[in-house]
Amino acid sequence: MNFGPVLRARAARIILVLLGWSLGTCAARGHIATPGEMARLKEAGGLSASGRLTLAGPQGRFSARVVFGAARPDSLRIEIPSGAGLRFLLIAREGRLRADLPGEDAMFEGQATGEIMNRLFGIDVEPGDLVQALLGAAPESMSVTWRFERARPTHVTLEGSNRTRLSLAVDDPEVESPADRAFDFPPPRGRSLTLGEMSDRLGLRP
Repeated sequence: MNFGPVLRARAARIILVLLGWSLGTCAARGHIATPGEMARLKEAGGLSASGRLTLAGPQGRFSARVVFGAARPDSLRIEIPSGAGLRFLLIAREGRLRADLPGEDAMFEGQATGEIMNRLFGIDVEPGDLVQALLGAAPESMSVTWRFERARPTHVTLEGSNRTRLSLAVDDPEVESPADRAFDFPPPRGRSLTLGEMSDRLGLRP
């Protein structure tokens, strides 16, 4: 899946079509994944789609439209669109993580750890473990449930060690690895933020 302007435009159209829809009011689509469906997912090199990300935990709930891509062993990309633009971009690969706020020309870069993901998203899961969970091979420390419809993944719910639940409703998934360039870090932004500053600006913790 190409993570350029065309994909962001498609995500913007989905936002308009699904305006007002939320996981809190709509039942998850499909059925609990069968062993055969999970086996095929585990064989995939990657997964990419647009969808809705919902975080729910002791401190509250947050939901946003996203475009994401994952590739083995630990490459992750998450975009949060904003109108026709891009509000937030996260890329993790090879043990490093980059979080960008394009509208503020600001960035944070650090190690791809569960602690940093917890500060940014409120869920204590390493990006590499999240990639494995999305591709059907979650570590024992995580509780993960996949749903499928017409042999395609439609919804995943996972829970980390801090009782925060991450749900992702998937639209038009491509069960293959995105192009390697999708996980390239962008050129440096004009400003570098601390982890605390990025967390406060992003506001994604439930």
